[in-house]
Amino acid sequence: MTFGGGTVRVLLTVAISTIMTACGERLILGDGVLAPAAPKQWDTGSPATTVGDFRLFPRASYNITAKLLSKRKYRWDDLAEVAQWDFALGWGALSDEATLRPIKVAQGDRFMFWHLYDSPLDINVVNQSSSNVHLIPANDAILRQISEIPLGAVIQLKGELVDVQFPDQRVIPTSLTRTDTGPGACEILLVSAANVLHPSARESDKSD
Repeated sequence: MTFGGGTVRVLLTVAISTIMTACGERLILGDGVLAPAAPKQWDTGSPATTVGDFRLFPRASYNITAKLLSKRKYRWDDLAEVAQWDFALGWGALSDEATLRPIKVAQGDRFMFWHLYDSPLDINVVNQSSSNVHLIPANDAILRQISEIPLGAVIQLKGELVDVQFPDQRVIPTSLTRTDTGPGACEILLVSAANVLHPSARESDKSD
């Protein structure tokens, strides 16, 4: 996970509804912890794989359920060919709109930036309950799913954390812990499944 200082739009709390932002629709869910568990991670025996000119080296299987705090698409940096999207994700206290209300979150240059303002939340809780994830879709269908996930939704991502080797042999390693911060602390996830858990299609119909 990666953090810093920054400013963006305030997260507000109302019943399930949507508002428009510069990045598209953002879901606003009611108060309460919606993703209580930390990400699950376990050993993987998967071999290295190739995506375009890049080699991916799986380090761990990974399953995360979290609230999508921010999302950003990158087009021109070194990772953009394989990882267009970064998701800023929060679980535990950071999946609760009541906790998020005074917190502002943004992304840039492959980092997640935050500002607690008047929130009483301990910084250590923020560091251990959120993550900036570089997403590598396993196929075009998953890329479309990732692109269409709305801000504010509670989502589940499954796949493998991978180290990325560039054609010039440079390697960007994935983070393998939720307690690191700063450069090199982002997870790099090869996504094999992406789903919106909340609101469900039924809940969305009720809010129309």
